[in-house]
Amino acid sequence: AVEGNQAQIAASDYGNIFALQQTRSNLQLLADGYDAGAGSVEVLSLPQYHVSSPLSLQGGSSPIGLPSDSAVGNSLTQAGVPESLYVAAAREVMSNYLSSGADTLTWQKMSQPKEISDLANGKLHAVLLTEPYIYDAEASLGATPVLDVFSGGTATLPISGYVATSSWVKDNATAVTDFQSAIEQAQSDAAITGPIQQVLPKLPGAGISTQVANMVSVGTYPTSTSVGALERVTELMSTESMLSKSGIDIGAMLVRSH
Repeated sequence: AVEGNQAQIAASDYGNIFALQQTRSNLQLLADGYDAGAGSVEVLSLPQYHVSSPLSLQGGSSPIGLPSDSAVGNSLTQAGVPESLYVAAAREVMSNYLSSGADTLTWQKMSQPKEISDLANGKLHAVLLTEPYIYDAEASLGATPVLDVFSGGTATLPISGYVATSSWVKDNATAVTDFQSAIEQAQSDAAITGPIQQVLPKLPGAGISTQVANMVSVGTYPTSTSVGALERVTELMSTESMLSKSGIDIGAMLVRSH
């Protein structure tokens, strides 16, 4: 949309941002948006499937459910290359348990409500979910965590940010400054959990009450952008062959706030 001038700024998963930047080189980062927190993205299963640890995932007869909106938008044709930043992070953590076996796991893209439905009816024995769907699966099905995707070496990893095209940034310096000021205030407000929990029940397909929303785990909304933190993302993507070994020059992408 931003490349086609249908939108000026996009909020996007960093997996998409950096994969596209490697082929387009015309995106600039205006602000960091959302960083992972403990329990904010998990692989879950049900007790009857006997998937109680990452070791139990290996050799499973069914794929692991994956949120379709997390899939990288460009074509990654190489066999074994993760389809999303979530898969890359999950494989990184799983490698502590499965070694290279983490690379052999298969994933199936679908909406998160369908992941929960397929987990319930046995079509899937494990699913990767974000909040508030994690709590939904736990409360409605008795699902239990198998793996915290952003833990250990992937803990606090940035997940999404705000980007625009280089040409738009160049021609709209005032709008860029206004946006950065507004988003910094919004990110600061988001440090108070109340407003976030009020929004969660309104997410399409979430189907949760305000009381349930108060129970979910959320990540953090940083008020500044760390080049070092974003380089952790590109290093992970490079390790998992989602980017070339040369990676991405984060410093060149970042638009400094005024």
